This record gives sequence, C-alpha cells and structure tokens, in this order.
Amino acid sequence: MFDLDRTITRCPTFVPFFWFVAKRRPRRLIHLGPILLAAAAYGLGFISRKRLKEFFLRGILRGAARPEVEAWVESFVAQRMTSWVRPGARHAIERHRACGDHLVLASASFDLYVERFGAQFGFDSVVATKAEWDGAERISGRIDGENCYGAEKLRRLEDVLQGVRGCRVVLAYSDSHVDLPMLRWADRAVAVNPTRRLRRIAEQEAFELVDWGSVA
Repeated sequence: MFDLDRTITRCPTFVPFFWFVAKRRPRRLIHLGPILLAAAAYGLGFISRKRLKEFFLRGILRGAARPEVEAWVESFVAQRMTSWVRPGARHAIERHRACGDHLVLASASFDLYVERFGAQFGFDSVVATKAEWDGAERISGRIDGENCYGAEKLRRLEDVLQGVRGCRVVLAYSDSHVDLPMLRWADRAVAVNPTRRLRRIAEQEAFELVDWGSVA
C-alpha cells in the first residue's frame, strides 16, 4: 500500500492539479476568492477537509465534461506528476511489481488523476477521493462518498484487500502521521521521508525509516 503525495511524489499534487486546470478554464478563476476564504475557514477549524475540497471542485471543475477532464488529466500526469516521482519510490514500485506483489495506491487526492497515475505505474488497485459526476457526465462539484483520508482511507483499503490479512504480508508506505491507521494495520509499516511527527512515532513504534530521495 503506497500513499501518493510526498511519499511517491516529492510534493503535493492537489493544488497543482487544480491550478493546472484553472489555467485552461480562466473564467473559473472568478471563484478563487471563495476558495481562498474556504481555505482560511478550514485552517481555523470552521469547515471540514471534505468541504474545502468541494470548494476547489465546484470552483474550478464544476460543469466540465468527462472527455475534457480526461484530456487535462492525461496532460497533467504526463507533464507534471511523472517528473515529481522520488527515485526511491520508482525503484520500490518496480521491485514490488517484479516480485508479483499486489500494488495498491491509496490517496486522499481526487481519483480523476490518481487513477491515471496508478495505471501508468502499474498499480493493481487505486483508492482515492471520488469526484461526483452528474447524469450528463459532467463534474457536479461534490465528492462522491467520503474524503479518502485517515481512518476512511483504511476502511477503503480493507474493502479492497478483503481476505488478504493472514494470507500475505501487507506493507504500507507513507510520509505522514495522518496515515497512522493504515500504517498500524499493516504487517510492516515504512515511514518514507517522514514528517517530524511521524518520525517520532516511527522511532517509538519501530516502523522502518527510508529516504526515497535516491535509489540507494
């Protein structure tokens, strides 16, 4: 199980994706003010992370048809995301795939581009926050279900990996303490270029520590 942002990639992907799309839908930039206010409200604890994400989705992508979204995703993954992959992450993915392991990409970011990235790198399964489509196959501006974050990410992983525990060794890779539910559920937890808080917990709980800044 691999987290995406700052684990496989060197940087977050959420805001860069929406900025990438906004430059292709410049009229939607009128919604930048409400998005920034929502970000401030989230920082002060007035709204949830899910609600904040829906501000981004509604402001930048609402009304976009599936073919154009797919075209933006293809360009974003090819032009940006691929170059952001940590060398050690690329090596680890290739090693696990060569061993015949079942690879799961688990991200709180939107499925719109996480699924495309997962397919490019040979992941067998992907769990991510789902953007809702309306009856006309256009982005509605809402999240379908729950934000794939923390405990919800683990719940989604358990659905994907039903029957695996006890049959196969489960490894989890993440950079953040937010993924502690996933890391603690795994048979082997690996803290990748961890945040300060996760490093402290990893040392206390004997997680493996790795630096994916290089292949060594």
